[in-house]
Formats: sequence, C-alpha cells, structure tokens
Amino acid sequence: MKKSRKGSNKSSAKRASRRKKLASKRKTLVKKLDTIVSQIVRTRDEYCVQCGTPENLTCGHIFSRRSYSTRWDLNNCFAQCWSHNFQHSYDNYDYYKWYQDKFGEDRFTELRKQFKAPRRFTIIDLEELYERMVEFKDLLERSKQ
Repeated sequence: MKKSRKGSNKSSAKRASRRKKLASKRKTLVKKLDTIVSQIVRTRDEYCVQCGTPENLTCGHIFSRRSYSTRWDLNNCFAQCWSHNFQHSYDNYDYYKWYQDKFGEDRFTELRKQFKAPRRFTIIDLEELYERMVEFKDLLERSKQ
C-alpha cells in the first residue's frame, strides 16, 4: 500500500514559498546596501578620484562587486565620474595605479586577498550592515554641514 504524498506536497510548497520570500528579502537588502554605499562614497569623496570632476559621480569599486567580501567595503569604493567608471570596467590599470599610489602596495594586496576570500552574508548580517551604513551616512552628512 502506497502512502499519500499530499502532505509532502503541501510542506514542499511551503518551503519553496519561504525560500522565495527569503530570496526576495535578500535581494532587497543587497539593493539597499548598494544604494546607501554609493551615496556614502559620493558624499565622502565629492569628486572623481581620478580626474577631479564633481559631475556624474558613481561608486567605483577597485575590485568587482561580484565578491560580497568587498562589495560594501568603503576601502574598496571610491567616487568616479561615469566615464572613468566605465573605462575601468574594461581596463582597470589606471584605477589600480591610483589606489596603489594613494594607499600603497601592501593595502592593495590586502584588499585583493579580502576580495578573493569568499564571504557569505546571512539576512541578519545584511540587516546589521545596512543599519551601520545608515548610522555612518548620518554621521558623514552631519560632519559635512
């Protein structure tokens, strides 16, 4: 005699629904973090770190955003005008050189190691990081006044 799998299908559907909600929450937090870090960086730097223009600023990452270990690290993010950020996505030599000249080879190497080290963020980690970024942004804006 076969057992009915109706209960199994319901719990499977519930698990799938829960995973979908968590994935959506995670995506929302990642987007919020991307936005606030960009705002912090543009407020902090005020000008493109490579050419000095205050126009069309973006948040440029020394090492790609694909690695969460450095994606929101303010030591990895600097204001770049749109054209330098776009150029850097194809040829990062000038941006790397700027960073090494400003902060040194050792700091560049440490940041690269951090970038290469995988890091998983839980939803709680992302929420806590977001709250710290909100506090930092408020402090930064008050100091600029």
